[in-house]
Amino acid sequence: MPLMSSPIDGQPMRQIMRYGIEFDVCSASGGIWLDKGELEKLITLVREEVEADRPRQTPQRRDDERARYRDDDDDDRRGPHGGGKRSRLSDLFDF
Repeated sequence: MPLMSSPIDGQPMRQIMRYGIEFDVCSASGGIWLDKGELEKLITLVREEVEADRPRQTPQRRDDERARYRDDDDDDRRGPHGGGKRSRLSDLFDF
């Protein structure tokens, strides 16, 4: 396949493959282009990650919820990306 040119400045673009998605990246501007069907693949990947990170819903007692707010640890502030395994989304656009 011939090297693509950036629609912004005509510079050659790099083709990068991540998780089955092909990104065309302009080296000069940092612009990112997707081929037909690649956006749908990206949306599917995001949905899979969101579903995997979503905590299982279990009924909680009201007392447990009140105790959570009295807890003065900062471990709740770290969020889903504060540690542990690295998400596929965190390195998807790390070119």
